[in-house]
This record gives sequence, structure tokens and C-alpha cells, in this order.
Amino acid sequence: MAAVAAIPSGPVAGEIPTRTPVNRILTIAHRGAHQSVPEDTLPAIEKAVELGFDYVELDVRFTSDGVPVLMHDATVNRTTDGHGFVRDMTLAEIKRLDAAGAPEWRGSFRDLRVPTLEEALRVMKGRASAYVNQKDPPRPVEIQLLRKYGFYPGHAVVAGRNEQVLAFRELAPKADLLLNIRDIDDIPAVLASVPRLKGFTTRASIVTRELVEAAHADGVLVFTNALGPDDTASEMQRVIAAGVDAIQTNQPDVLLRLLGEMDKEWRSGNAQEVGRLPGRQGQ
Repeated sequence: MAAVAAIPSGPVAGEIPTRTPVNRILTIAHRGAHQSVPEDTLPAIEKAVELGFDYVELDVRFTSDGVPVLMHDATVNRTTDGHGFVRDMTLAEIKRLDAAGAPEWRGSFRDLRVPTLEEALRVMKGRASAYVNQKDPPRPVEIQLLRKYGFYPGHAVVAGRNEQVLAFRELAPKADLLLNIRDIDDIPAVLASVPRLKGFTTRASIVTRELVEAAHADGVLVFTNALGPDDTASEMQRVIAAGVDAIQTNQPDVLLRLLGEMDKEWRSGNAQEVGRLPGRQGQ
């Protein structure tokens, strides 16, 4: 079993050198690697792990009987053959659904079920870190599972709506939190109100070198969502040039190919360090 990539645990203290282009990008598989398998399923997670992603995104919601399961939407309508809100269904009802029930997957997979968080963590343990997208208010059972499988503390980050992320820390004081910012002007207020922050999440379209340097100056990492119209090689190259620390994508082949090409450049000595903030050495 492959070892989990070395990812800094806990909030990052002190200034972070900003390197452009970045020679070590953390990779995040959005809803797993779901180009050829349904999203938020065990095969999507397994594929992301096999590809070597540092993090796998896990969309966490709770059933009516309190079990954390993976489901991006509030309802099961889009991705399964069922209908209704996750919060109104028991685990047994969820488990009867076909997780390949969406029109584009129908008939392609046999007995594919919606996974519980525990099933996902069991697959990922020791192989990749968890990017927890907190869709519902967190509950103690979630932290217990992350601890049981070695993800908390140190091998999970928590993202989502900021209020859900902050609620997570109330249950798990050592949690590595990612708070969303809409532009560079949000940074001072967020840092003033939230101590020990691991990173910011941003849309790729708002990323600039100035934003990254402002975050790094306070020891905060920048996790960028290259999703939707931003999920292109050119946009990934742009945010890498700006100095971001992590990229989340629906296009794992595009990101991994780009990073592979960059790695060859670094190894050959052709890539140049364009700028760096003073402070302690990097990640």
C-alpha cells in the first residue's frame, strides 16, 4: 500500500515562500476521479488513489438515522435511481439505491451503492488524505470516524460553506480548516476572526499573484478550485504561475499531465524561480 504524501499537518506558521512556478502542487480529486465512474462512489475514490492524488474530496451528508454518507446534492435525484432528500432517508433506504442511476451511467455498473463515510475512509486509509466538503452541520460521529481511520488530526482538511467549517472546529479543535474567500479584500477580516487557519479556498478565476502573496504572508495556503469553465490546462497553468498550493479538478488527466510536464522542466533545470517571499522555507 502506498504511503500518504507528506502534507503539512496543522496550521502553517510564519510566512510561506511564494515560488513561481510552483514545484509541488497538492492535487485534489473533485468527488473522486469520476470521468469514467460515477461521482462520490468507491470506484471514483479508488481511481483517484490509483492516480496518485494527494486528496480525495468527500461530500459528507447525514441520513435520517445519523449516518454520514457521500452525496454532493441535498437530494439523491441526480445521481441515483431514487428521489428525496438524504436527510429524510435512512441508511437502509439509501443503500437500496443504484449509485449509477444517473442517465449517463445507467446499466454500466452492477450493484454500485452510495458509500458511507466509513467505507470511503477505509479505502483511503494510508493512501490519500481527505478533503472533507462539509455539506451538513458536522456531528461527533464524523470526527470519531476520521480519528478511527487516522485522518484526524493531520490527514484531512475541512471545506464547504464557512459556517459549516467553523462548526467543525467546535467539535474538533485540531481540525485543519479551509475558509472560502471571494477576493483579496476578504483576507484581513477572515484572518482577524479565525485563528489557526490552514488555508483559503478560492475560485481559480479570482487568483492573482497578489492574492497568493497576501495569504502566504500570514502563513495561509491557497487551495484553488479549477472547476467548471476554469477546469482547463491554461487556467491551471495560470494559477500555478501565481503560486497557489493546491488545485481541485474534475479533469485529473489534464492536471496530472500538466504537472508531469512541469516536473520534467524542473528536473532538467529549465524552470526558473521568478519570485519568493522572505520567511521560513516552504512546505
